[in-house]
Formats: sequence, structure tokens, C-alpha cells
Amino acid sequence: MKTRVALHKSGLAGGLFFLLVLCFSTLASAQEADTWQNEITIYGWYAGIDGTVNTPGADDISIEASDIIEDLNMIFMGGYEGKYNKWSVLVDAVYMDVGDTANAPVGGGITSVNLDIQSWVLQGGVGYDLLQSTHGTFGVVGGVRYLGLDASVNLAFDGSSVNQNSDSANLLDGIIGIRGYVKLSDNWYLPYYADIGTGGSEFSYQLFAAIGYRFGWGDVRLGYRLLKFEMDDDKIMQDLEMSGPVLGVGIRF
Repeated sequence: MKTRVALHKSGLAGGLFFLLVLCFSTLASAQEADTWQNEITIYGWYAGIDGTVNTPGADDISIEASDIIEDLNMIFMGGYEGKYNKWSVLVDAVYMDVGDTANAPVGGGITSVNLDIQSWVLQGGVGYDLLQSTHGTFGVVGGVRYLGLDASVNLAFDGSSVNQNSDSANLLDGIIGIRGYVKLSDNWYLPYYADIGTGGSEFSYQLFAAIGYRFGWGDVRLGYRLLKFEMDDDKIMQDLEMSGPVLGVGIRF
């Protein structure tokens, strides 16, 4: 257990260090620091959790996470964007700690299942606007996405534990995507984002669309976000999906 936690923390620290180096090296390339536009955004993500949970062993059982964690869960996120002319630096962080116990069909019968999932998703990238006009922007983005995941599942029959499994994963994907916004008026706009990635995971992708309103100090956005990872079959979680509405407040400086 201590070794698994240590590996998880070291992977998290490595991912944070990589993102910081990426951001500061790009910031340093600007000739005039005071021309940068900065924004920090805090989100609340009311997300549903889904994915296939494996319990390798004699029974080789697979369980859908949505059968156990049925309710939407509040997940907190934070992001930073620094913009310089057509260039931008993007950092995003998501933390999730959810768990629940429910009866689910396992092995032809009904068994009590306890599922706990903890994860960090850290993402950093550099964007470039291919199009800037009075109607909005369209650009490309490239970077990395890190997933640090701890998951455990406990199967019980008549109150007695019959199968316990836990595992961790530290995955780093390279990503490419598109981003921008469509301007509706001086204050209203439609931001959008999409990316795909691979490397540490077999495949990952993210989709985001919202409606936003600009104030003098920042903006407010209400939208929908989906983030999914597909992992190797030998992991306790073969895939992980988080999706649901998001509400964010951005502060510019």
C-alpha cells in the first residue's frame, strides 16, 4: 500500500513539474510580459461517473461503475489561460474523490459492491489562433494530459467480503485539439473545446461547449463537459468517463 501511494505521489509531482516547465518556458518567450492577458477560472462540475471495473482473479468479474455510483457528483476544477497575441498557454486541473455501495448483478446473482475512485487529471498545453475575427476565434492546441488514478472494489455476500481489489495508474498522454469561441454580442459568447490523446492510455478524449457572459472583471460560463480514458485490460478500471454540466467563473488580470 505504501509503495502504491508513493508511486502515485511521485507521478503526480512529475506531472505538475512538467506542466510548470511547459508554461513558464512559453511565458518566457514573450518579449513584453505586460502584454499578456491572464485569466484564472474556478469550475464546479456536476458529473456522472461511468466505466468498466475489473476484478481479476478466478471469477474475472466486470462491473459498470454507473451501477454503483448512480448519482451525479460535484467535482471541482481550476484552470489558467495566459494569452499573448495569437499564442496562449493553458493549464487545467480536475480532482475527483467518489465512492458508494450498492447491490449489483455479479456472477449471476446480486452482490453488495463497494467502489471507491480517486483521481487527478492535470493538463497543460500551448494554443495558437488560426482565425481571429469580430465573430470569434478558431485555433489549435497541443500538449499533455496526466491521469493519476486510485481505485478499489470490494464484493460482499451476506455481509462478508469475498473479493477485494485495488490498483493505481499514472498515465501521461500527448494531446491535440481545437478551441475557440463564437461571439453572439458584446457580452454573450459560445466557447468550445475538443481534443484527443494517446500514450499512457490507449485512447482519451475531451469535449466542452458552453455559453458565456463577459463582465468587466471576467466572465461566467455554463456548459457541458465530457472526459474519457480507455485503459489496458489489465487495469482495475478498463475505462473511465466523467460527464455532466459545468459552471465556471473566470477572473481576468
